[in-house]
Amino acid sequence: MAKIIAGDKTVECALIIFDKDGTIVDWRSSLLSLANARFMSIKRLVGKRVANIWSKAVGVDLRIGWIDPEGPFGIAPTSEEMLVAATVLYQCGWGWDEARRLAETAFEEADKSMKPPFGAVPVAGAPEALRRLKTLRGLKIALASTDRHWRSSEMLKALNLGDYFDVIVGADDVPRGKPAPDMVLEACRIAGYHPSDSVVVGDSPVDMVMGKNAKVKACIGVLTGITSRDKLEALADIIIPSVTSLSPAEK
Repeated sequence: MAKIIAGDKTVECALIIFDKDGTIVDWRSSLLSLANARFMSIKRLVGKRVANIWSKAVGVDLRIGWIDPEGPFGIAPTSEEMLVAATVLYQCGWGWDEARRLAETAFEEADKSMKPPFGAVPVAGAPEALRRLKTLRGLKIALASTDRHWRSSEMLKALNLGDYFDVIVGADDVPRGKPAPDMVLEACRIAGYHPSDSVVVGDSPVDMVMGKNAKVKACIGVLTGITSRDKLEALADIIIPSVTSLSPAEK
């Protein structure tokens, strides 16, 4: 196994599992671009009134660029958020089957309207941090995101970050999203390691709970996302300013 430095602590691990939005890529540019695409798609299909109701239901205010860190849009996998959209449509007068169809259509059209990297930019210093970690023998790097697998993969490729990751797990790859342990367990299965030999790095409470549910060696919280330090400190084993505080402990 490899040794990594996280802030002022040293952790021995074979697999490091990163969250994406707020950890590797800037949450604001990535999530707000996606929220705007979905809002415009819903607006085209069923009108601005319903799109505004959807925004409130998922915890988004595009007028001020705000996303609720504990809302459906902030932490839920796409499949769950789509059900919220369908519920909004149902409450606005559509039958359930039609509401689900319209929600699926809106999300598909939003995806098609965006091109990689989907408005995302890396967190400052993240590419350099990943490059340093990639030099460590005995260490594999994984991504576990509530985003869809193909979007995560295409985003990383467009940002020239894809080669740093040995494993990518999206919410559509597992039965249950965060904070269930499924994504960590799937990443470990693919990489060939046990959760006890792994660490999770993320910016939200659900990342920390996911790691603890999977019984990883350590949960490392970063402050580059939309979660405050006090909320992360209640769950994380280690708090660091950003992924730039991660580095090899040995050459």
